[in-house]
Amino acid sequence: MPTDIKIYKDLLGLLLGPIRARPGMYLKKPEISKLQTYIIGYDMGFRMTGKDPIKEDRYFNPGFIQWFYKKYEIRDTSFWETPFLEQAKDDERKALELFFQYLEEYSKSLTEKR
Repeated sequence: MPTDIKIYKDLLGLLLGPIRARPGMYLKKPEISKLQTYIIGYDMGFRMTGKDPIKEDRYFNPGFIQWFYKKYEIRDTSFWETPFLEQAKDDERKALELFFQYLEEYSKSLTEKR
């Protein structure tokens, strides 16, 4: 796994690449709540460059969370990590693993559409 994160084109690549491989290194603890903070920081940093991640990043467009909610018929929640925590019985580490599993499925669905 390349360690130079500059080779990854977007958040989807980062998440399925180095972050999934070494979550503790990027998130401090391999927990879904830490990932939520990371994604917020990524989004804010992206916007500070004057770009809109919704237009330029495959994680946000067409939208992993929207895809996940629609595919698995999950009602919208205040916090996107809640369904993962519920499935993992509030185990933060297992919820993070579930997130990556579903994210990989989402990524495959994007390449199938091409």
